[in-house]
Amino acid sequence: MLATNGSAEAVLAEEAAAELAVGTGSELHVVYVVSMVVELPYPRAAAREQAEALLERRRLSALRVLDFRVRRIKELGAGVAASHYREGNPEKEVTRLGEELDVGLILTGGRKRPRFERIFGAGFSERLSCRANRPVLVVGERGRRGSTVPK
Repeated sequence: MLATNGSAEAVLAEEAAAELAVGTGSELHVVYVVSMVVELPYPRAAAREQAEALLERRRLSALRVLDFRVRRIKELGAGVAASHYREGNPEKEVTRLGEELDVGLILTGGRKRPRFERIFGAGFSERLSCRANRPVLVVGERGRRGSTVPK
């Protein structure tokens, strides 16, 4: 299973996932999770409407990214058994889906973060590695920046 997002590291993880799926004859599932912010009590209706509009834009963007990533993986020659869109805590949702599908491996993109960044908290790939009850392969390249997500 590939946990993807709009990062440059996700591109490397997609390439690795496609290569592994083709090389092993395994089915590949792709998941994108939109992180949901805890709802705050809004003093004005306008603030609530703005928050809901922002969330809706994030949902639509996530669906576009997921579709783009699936098409790209197919262009790399791998079949995609299914794509999955989830909302919530990304680590929990990826872990939960991995358990539901009984996947043998979870792949995700990541990058080596400077020491001072790690002091202030773990990134997604570190949190996923700690939470998941199955192997997690973090694919990335140090120093690579940018994104290849369509606008």
